[in-house]
Amino acid sequence: MRSLRPEDPQQLGPYRLLARLGAGGMGRVYLARSADGRTVAVKVIRPEMAEDSNFRIRFRREVAAAAAVGGVYTAPVLDAAPDAETPWLATAYVAGPTLAEAVAEHGPLPVETVLALGAGIAEALTAVHAEGLVHRDLKPSNVLLAADGPRVIDFGIVRARDGYELTGDGSLFGSLDYMCPEQATGEQMGPEGDVFCLGSVLAFAASGHPPFGGAAGAALLYQVVHGSADLTQVPEPLDKIISLCHTKDPALRIDPDRLSAACAPGGADQVLTEGWLPGPVADMIAARRAAAALAERRATATDLVRGEGAPDGVRTAEPAALADAAEPESAAPGRPGSAYATVGWPGYDTALAGEHAGAATGRPGGSGPAGAGGAGEPDEGAFRADGAGALAAEPREAERHGPGRRLQERPERATDLDPVRAGARGGADDPVPERSATPTPHRARTTRSRVSRRTLLTAAAAGTAVIGGAAVLAARRRPGGPGARPAGPAPEPAWVFRGGPLLQAPAVFHNGTALLKTRPGTMVCLDVTNGAQPRWVYQGISLSPTPVLLANDAAVALGGTGATLIGVDPAGGTERFTLDFGEDYQFDQLLGSYDDYSVSVLGASLRRSGEQGVATSTSTVFGVDLRTRRALVIPIDPEDVGVPLHPVITSDYFVYADGLRNVAARNTHDDGTLRWRHQVGYDLRPGLAVLGRTVFAIGSEFIALDLTTGRVRWQAKAERGMFASLGAGGNTVYATGTDPYGVYAFNAANGTRRWFCETPRLNVDSPIAVGAHAVYVPAYENKDGFYAIDTASGRLLWNFTDGRETGVNDWQLSCDGNGHLVAQHFDRAYGLPVT
Repeated sequence: MRSLRPEDPQQLGPYRLLARLGAGGMGRVYLARSADGRTVAVKVIRPEMAEDSNFRIRFRREVAAAAAVGGVYTAPVLDAAPDAETPWLATAYVAGPTLAEAVAEHGPLPVETVLALGAGIAEALTAVHAEGLVHRDLKPSNVLLAADGPRVIDFGIVRARDGYELTGDGSLFGSLDYMCPEQATGEQMGPEGDVFCLGSVLAFAASGHPPFGGAAGAALLYQVVHGSADLTQVPEPLDKIISLCHTKDPALRIDPDRLSAACAPGGADQVLTEGWLPGPVADMIAARRAAAALAERRATATDLVRGEGAPDGVRTAEPAALADAAEPESAAPGRPGSAYATVGWPGYDTALAGEHAGAATGRPGGSGPAGAGGAGEPDEGAFRADGAGALAAEPREAERHGPGRRLQERPERATDLDPVRAGARGGADDPVPERSATPTPHRARTTRSRVSRRTLLTAAAAGTAVIGGAAVLAARRRPGGPGARPAGPAPEPAWVFRGGPLLQAPAVFHNGTALLKTRPGTMVCLDVTNGAQPRWVYQGISLSPTPVLLANDAAVALGGTGATLIGVDPAGGTERFTLDFGEDYQFDQLLGSYDDYSVSVLGASLRRSGEQGVATSTSTVFGVDLRTRRALVIPIDPEDVGVPLHPVITSDYFVYADGLRNVAARNTHDDGTLRWRHQVGYDLRPGLAVLGRTVFAIGSEFIALDLTTGRVRWQAKAERGMFASLGAGGNTVYATGTDPYGVYAFNAANGTRRWFCETPRLNVDSPIAVGAHAVYVPAYENKDGFYAIDTASGRLLWNFTDGRETGVNDWQLSCDGNGHLVAQHFDRAYGLPVT
């Protein structure tokens, strides 16, 4: 923040200018005060720009567009004079650093802060898109961090969604590091492009660098269009949320409403409260507030010196003396910080710099030579000022590379090094579960039993049909047709369970009960006839989003830390065993069970180096014999590393989609020998199914393979689109389709198509739940619930929903084959009679 110069105006409209905030190719930004004492930021257009009639037209439309945008998380336009001799625009002043400044000075933000940031920016985009506009230049320097949430600024290159260009033609708008593929290829950009850019902004906030960094110019654009984002330093669950933003096909990207719910299921206003930012960033806000207050005191003193309101006989210090005398009262001692927040429109600067200054920058939206900025003044986004008002350069390159440290490091997982067998713990001192009406929970022991280790790949159990997991679809989703209407109303739930947030794993049935997993790490047992209150609750399991396994007469789950397996009595909820495999391993995900006494676990084999801790880790599949309490392990093949494993496991076979888009089968009872591989191709979906002695895989084709040999039994090709998710039961296999949306039923033996039921848009990343008389599949939007389809006729029966949108907290559906359906949605489970 700098003092005003002699050539600066003292007044613009009703606003008294206080200080310079910055300057760019299009003009200067000032801190100002209204007649009623409100502090604002005023952007003043340079005289040479104002003389351009075409620019005047664009600026007038731009002002109207920006003024139409409301919402809590944008900097609102308060006033403007586009037709004045010196055009200007006033917005609310936001006392906070840009995201680029905060990360450059203090490193990546904590996960909770980035989630809150994503919720707020998504809300801002909702407001922008609601006015028929697209921002088109969302980047870290266009996001301000205020004490009560982020503010999206700089609508200087917005575009009307009807295709009307507001800023110019034939130019590449936006900033290369944060462009979407549509911008990079010159295609028309819709609101989905802003979502892609938001994913890149969140990746920067979480990791300290852009997700497509490491290149420049054309090479960077190629990465945006064809490459994959670098999310290796982005923690969970942010990596999944960002991936939903970064789908190359705009039609498949998550929309802002759903994105906000994914980041903050309870609403953005619940997480964007005082304290949402870490301390060092909050200090930057305090410094800016103090600097603005100092500028106002200086202006008041100047007015008094000039006799504007000074009482008779009162002598005051000269303004120059005041400038050197006062320090901001609220600035953190010893910590320099910027005293203003940029509120300029760098998009204008980018679009017209070449037109008026004859200069072009190599990075649109970035800072260029002095000639492009005008009068040798740098772009307003390239500066910050300390608490005393001294100006300091802040290179934009920090947005590109950023420091590698994180503000709050995540704690390391604890590991039991010397486990001892002990009895289960419980009693009056145990914490109360989520609802006071629930039974007192059983708790995991802190001491563990020591077991031996071996080396072998294993697998897990199969029932009549076993379904593997699913991943994000990479094909265009198309809406269902006009005839996709349910035949009747959905049944009323027999009961509703309300508790803590449920993990993303379907219920598992056992003797008339359903076993669920909830946060913060509990196993809950519900009666399928009346599950409003749990039979029992067990605390102390992992948050891994995989179902409970039934093996060795126990409900098996991972322990909260390390390499631990916990077995719970499914009837009473007491602990039957706890097995800890020591500090050399880490268990991450239960893959399945088989032979009634073995489970398969995905994890890591850790190698340590003296006092340096863990040196490397190798992905490993562990086979655990629960009778002998031995773990047998083997490293996964190189082609499988980094690929989400969603295997189907039978007594003899471990079947999965590998990293080279093959269907592969291994033995479970020796050293994991590869039995066969069948090449499918790039569009193979990771979720598989096994029915009897046949493996089913899907992509652009529906393929049936012999479980023993891997030979093709039959194939069915999709007429349009893809097959996306699977279900199997009886002698029928089911698959969702994407063009049009709906569910197909095929004869499992020979591939004859039984029927196709067209539906509204579906969430094709979830497997199909197969019941005795109907199949169930979630709708694309969480608020639209799920659909039931008759297995005999293929008729769309009904649609059930609770009307709540919960982001990535998808519906989890499970049937027991005896007329019971348990549908889980965020923090509720619904028991529906479906006979």
